[in-house]
Amino acid sequence: MDPQSLLTNLKIWFEDYVLQFSADNPVIQKNIDLKAEHTRRVCQVIVTIGQSLDLSTEDLCLAEITALLHDIGRFEQFKRYKTFSDYKSEDHAALGVQVIESNRLLHSSAPEKTGIIIHAVRYHNHLTLPGDLTDRCLFFLKLLRDADKIDIWHVVTDYYENIMENRNQDIELGLPDEPHISMPVYHALMSGRLVRMSDLKTLNDFKLLQMGWIYDINFPKTFQIIGKKGYLEKIRKALPQSSIHAEEIYTRIKKYLEGKIHTV
Repeated sequence: MDPQSLLTNLKIWFEDYVLQFSADNPVIQKNIDLKAEHTRRVCQVIVTIGQSLDLSTEDLCLAEITALLHDIGRFEQFKRYKTFSDYKSEDHAALGVQVIESNRLLHSSAPEKTGIIIHAVRYHNHLTLPGDLTDRCLFFLKLLRDADKIDIWHVVTDYYENIMENRNQDIELGLPDEPHISMPVYHALMSGRLVRMSDLKTLNDFKLLQMGWIYDINFPKTFQIIGKKGYLEKIRKALPQSSIHAEEIYTRIKKYLEGKIHTV
């Protein structure tokens, strides 16, 4: 089956699948809706980035399939564990691959395309990229990681701007909202490195981890979107304004973004 037909079928399947997790409990339903809406927006973003790279219609469909399926494990994860924290449950990407395989979603897809989709889903949330993938696999994986980050920034910055109205511990991963910033987080970001989830001690650490995703962005269009949407500025406003460490990190990361935008 060609990618365009497969994408059409999978979109229908996705909506039916999500309905299976509907709940009378408003908190549960809110979190299911959160992930379904996230998935739909990542599909839109990945097409936008892909178009900026002049991808063919077939490759755009392939990219959108990776976006559609990248978080498919989140629904089963929340059903089983009532959390989106991989560290408190299990890796949602690996769980997503299980969902794809158990439902035989790609049985009609060509092996090369199936491999691209499976690898993109499996590794989209890893701290570092695997070293044994083909260049084509890596390209689609990087495309997905960029699109995923763009929408997570959209979700979390909107949440931080309205945090006092309706707090959601699942978005915050249950981290305490304390004023300090952990030194491993500070040193990683000041060195231009991504933050490890295991180093997070506070909600501020998590916000900084999200700011530091800028170091893992791959395509010019993505940098342009980040700058236009002001995601880094919005996260900085959500951090303690008196924190010297937060300001130092923001200044370094902002300079990194501006350098990338100006070289486009």
